[in-house]
Amino acid sequence: MVLSHILYRSSGRLDQFKQDCEDILVSARRQNQEYRLSGFLHAEDGIFVQWLEGPAEALDFVAGKILADPRHRDIAILAKGEIAERQFPRWSMGFSTGESAPLFEYLAEQDINTHDKRAYASGIHRFLLERVA
Repeated sequence: MVLSHILYRSSGRLDQFKQDCEDILVSARRQNQEYRLSGFLHAEDGIFVQWLEGPAEALDFVAGKILADPRHRDIAILAKGEIAERQFPRWSMGFSTGESAPLFEYLAEQDINTHDKRAYASGIHRFLLERVA
């Protein structure tokens, strides 16, 4: 089985952000178990960043649903492709917020160039991995 991943950033609806987070988590955890996907979602200041991984065909299907979801706007795919092994094997969908772990502070402290797409994606990936360590 070929494993793939996608890492994206999107803007949420500010007036409904907290409720959207809760709703997304419930549906993502159920759906990800069904499709054998795993990953991690971080929500902060109206921004979502998510790493999603699993079988390529299932991942493409679910990513298509995310791209069409009105709770996500201005979606930017930061990284996508095959992976040798799962990064978040224990999580149907892990979750953190800026209250418990501020992503933007982490990026600044690590001196990550957010204008360099590869460095930005790598920094977000490390940040998410540290949430589950």
